[in-house]
Amino acid sequence: MPGQEIDLVQVRLYEDWLPELAPPWLQKDRGWALLAGWGRALDEYSSLVVTGLLARWVHLAPEDALNRLGTERGLIRYPGESLESWRTRVVGAWEFWRWSGTEYGLSLALLQLGYSSAIVPVWTYDSARWSEFDVFIYPATRSYDGSPDERSRILAIINQIKAAHTRLAKLTYVSFGPLTWDPPGLTWDPPGQVWGDSPVQLYP
Repeated sequence: MPGQEIDLVQVRLYEDWLPELAPPWLQKDRGWALLAGWGRALDEYSSLVVTGLLARWVHLAPEDALNRLGTERGLIRYPGESLESWRTRVVGAWEFWRWSGTEYGLSLALLQLGYSSAIVPVWTYDSARWSEFDVFIYPATRSYDGSPDERSRILAIINQIKAAHTRLAKLTYVSFGPLTWDPPGLTWDPPGQVWGDSPVQLYP
């Protein structure tokens, strides 16, 4: 019932509990030591069982188990990728693959990596290039640090999730985005206005 306190049962080690279950004649020094030894073996076995169960839960798995879970889901951990970022991607593996090959799936994959994005088909400004697309990424949970590893990581995600018939034409990082064209009441290049760092072209 709401507001009612629940008495929690204290979890005890087999090493302490098993000897207490024995009859009095077995609770002497040697009997106690024997049962305590059996209890320690049971405690170790229980710990291994719990560790094995936790290894199947992405949110709780230790790092080595998480790497195995990622491999099972067809994901690769990139060099230098933090444990938190890797765990987030493994948790989102179902959505990652469910929407693969779509514009939404590409945006979702980049968001899992820590970036908001805008995807622009090149045919909107060049009708002859129907299979190419531009990607603009913006800070979400992380910012681009300028490292070659991070650039490779972003490109790998794009190439892994994009439709097979499409090709990345340009990848640009905008630190102050996302960009909004012609917002109401805003004039371009007002005196003293600072737009932030210049966009960084990551590809080609």
